[in-house]
Amino acid sequence: MTILDRHFAVRLLTTICMILVSLVLLVAVIDVLVSRQDNIVKYQVPPLVVLQYYVFFTPTILFEFHAAAIGVLIAGLVVMGRAAQDNEITAALAGGVSLFRIARAPVLVALLIAAGAFLFGDTLGVAATRRLEDIDARYFSKISDTNRAGVSWKNLSDGWTCHILAFNRRARTGQDVYLHRIAPDRVDEIRAGRIYWDETRGEWMLENGRQAVFDPARSWEVRANRITQAPAPFTETPEALFALEAPSRAKTARRLAADIRSAAAMGVPVLKQRVEYHLKFAQPALCFIMILLAVPFAVRLRRGGIGIGFGVAVAIGLAYLSIFYAGIGLGYLDKLPPALAAWLANAVFFALGIVLFKRSAT
Repeated sequence: MTILDRHFAVRLLTTICMILVSLVLLVAVIDVLVSRQDNIVKYQVPPLVVLQYYVFFTPTILFEFHAAAIGVLIAGLVVMGRAAQDNEITAALAGGVSLFRIARAPVLVALLIAAGAFLFGDTLGVAATRRLEDIDARYFSKISDTNRAGVSWKNLSDGWTCHILAFNRRARTGQDVYLHRIAPDRVDEIRAGRIYWDETRGEWMLENGRQAVFDPARSWEVRANRITQAPAPFTETPEALFALEAPSRAKTARRLAADIRSAAAMGVPVLKQRVEYHLKFAQPALCFIMILLAVPFAVRLRRGGIGIGFGVAVAIGLAYLSIFYAGIGLGYLDKLPPALAAWLANAVFFALGIVLFKRSAT
């Protein structure tokens, strides 16, 4: 690593750290004043808990809100813009050093940040998200769970399908249950008043129901049995059945991929989760792409300092978010393949960065 590389790497890293701290504090303060202040006062949330909440909220700010990528962009514009303004880049170019060579250190720093962002988000970020949801449920959401929406589970073990009219996910119990299984020579049907998960026995239990077997060729009931209390005929656990209900950001990429495969095998729609799986890789990669935009823009904008750098960063950020959310929306609607939907904005800005690099005056 040459003196030039160390010079730009140290300046860029220092600036990135300062900008990220500023962005995290700014978002946290805005969130407190706009979203949390009333609940903090209403529920008398201890200050230490509020502090813990925003510590665990930091990965969300950095990655889901794109603060890390925006920080790299602003830092790149400021550092490289200052170098251009002070004629450091002009002197290097006059000495036979190419712009690609000048930008080597910033690009490597951004690449390391992108890799670190993925590793951080897939480990500590996942743990922080889970703790964040726990604190939110315990201190900021005092309303009891009144959701009793119905659920349907297809392709269960032994070929069963289960429909529950009203299900309490928190208590893991439901009412008005209908199960059926169709075979070439018979149709099995179970109707029950209640189903619940028995932690001790590790299985679903049915109560107050009736099981019947039908002959599909003759269209009549062969036999029927009354159910007072009996195990359900499938073995899937609540964790497997509701795996996709936990937010994708609270899972590692490997766990999310496994949940998607399991849910797809049960016939559960997984299009949204497939897009979010690819986002786990696309969002950290944005840190690398932003430096490819920052360097050529900084060379062109030799005046203005932090002000013009921040303005350009806002413009680029808004343009990126427009393409990003358009791609994600098309992915959710199955108009684009999940991988393309997640990487569309990155691909557009990567191509733009390469073009700007090649057209920069040297």
